[in-house]
Amino acid sequence: MSSLKFKFFWFLIPLFSIGFTQGDANLLLQYNKGPDLDAFYRKWNFDLHTHIVYGNTLEKYTIGKINFSTGTYIQYKFSKTFALNSGVDYFKMSYQYDLIKNQSYDELTYLSFPLTLRVFPSRKLHFETGLLYNSVLIAENTAIVDLKNQSHKYPDGVFKNVFGWLFATQYNVWNRFDLSLQYRFLKKATNPISDQKNNFDVFLLGIHFFVLNPNKKPD
Repeated sequence: MSSLKFKFFWFLIPLFSIGFTQGDANLLLQYNKGPDLDAFYRKWNFDLHTHIVYGNTLEKYTIGKINFSTGTYIQYKFSKTFALNSGVDYFKMSYQYDLIKNQSYDELTYLSFPLTLRVFPSRKLHFETGLLYNSVLIAENTAIVDLKNQSHKYPDGVFKNVFGWLFATQYNVWNRFDLSLQYRFLKKATNPISDQKNNFDVFLLGIHFFVLNPNKKPD
């Protein structure tokens, strides 16, 4: 990711903080300006989701490719306007090397665990930011990269478990179905002389299905 992008997304953090510090009462007043004047909300909800993933390293010698992610989230609402979200994603990312002697593809598979805060300016829309922990399951290449074992799988330690941050927005398009757009960056110190890095930009477009209807008043 360019330094301009990096600065831009770090600039978003205080903007989210400003939104959170408005206070629950202030946000509730904004919420209730619309036609939905009731104050009900579900404390707990669960969603099943899948994402189209476009990821790439921060290096200029790789080309991002399309892959997928799937998982489930658990949401707990403190109020109508604030929630805590966590869960797990089976998260795959691919990219191609664009080097004279290397045109191969990497495919990385992680278990990704988010812990995020959500703010709801309306019943249909929310914004989200928070931490990610990404645990490597499989790291492999289209070429043989482990000469000792004649394997396409990278040896342990080349790709590492890594923390990251996410920014997302999600919109309820119909009944229990939402669409989401998410940006993640993953960053960890890596060997400067190695072509393989642990620093990535990732964009995700997702569809979510809520187990409990968020627009229906609980019994």
